[in-house]
Amino acid sequence: MPLKRLLVAGILSLLLAAAEATANPIDDCNQSADLKKQIDGCTLFLQLNPFSPHVALAYGRRAVAYVHKGDLARAIADFDQAIRIDPRQARFLVGRGLAYRERGDLDSALVDFSKAIEIDSGFADAFVNRCVAYEDKGKPDLAVKDCTAAIALNPTDAVAYNDRGVAYEKTGNVDGALADYSKAIELDPSYRDAFANRAVLYDHKGEKERAIADYRAALAKDPAPSDRKDIETALERLGATP
Repeated sequence: MPLKRLLVAGILSLLLAAAEATANPIDDCNQSADLKKQIDGCTLFLQLNPFSPHVALAYGRRAVAYVHKGDLARAIADFDQAIRIDPRQARFLVGRGLAYRERGDLDSALVDFSKAIEIDSGFADAFVNRCVAYEDKGKPDLAVKDCTAAIALNPTDAVAYNDRGVAYEKTGNVDGALADYSKAIELDPSYRDAFANRAVLYDHKGEKERAIADYRAALAKDPAPSDRKDIETALERLGATP
């Protein structure tokens, strides 16, 4: 570890106006439970309403669905279209930045997150995602600065605290990391990654009982198979059962 996450959910929270076209493609494009249905709905909406004022948003919502499907090339192409139509929509830039980051193109991701911040300096998601990209680029000091800005904008964002904790850890500020992981857990007691990250630090500090408690808490929250194996191995090393 430490663990991080991809912040896609909610990136395009606006909905298409129900007055456009027929109900079904709009409803399908707006929902996200069925990705194929969402993609098909957005596609039909775009075909039926090429001059709608909501075309950019439809491209954006379809792009997010493609990100969730792992089709990053199509996602980026759709975000390109959305940004061409509405270049001042910061959420489209953040969405494309996330797709670039998933593809491993951190430089392009950082450009998009930075443009989003230029457009909307109050957009906390742009700061927290640039924070994570800076972590990936090996620039933890810049990451701390951005996550701190995100927290100032949204003091109840557990994700921002967790990611600042990761950045603090990389700068060697163990106490700062522990405080941030603890704050993330206080804000979101179900936050598996924060428990796992704090467990690793307690483990390294030799605080065995605290580490065991946090490893068990992380394990109880259904981690991915690879993370589950790491946690179970750590517990066995500490002489504890899962």
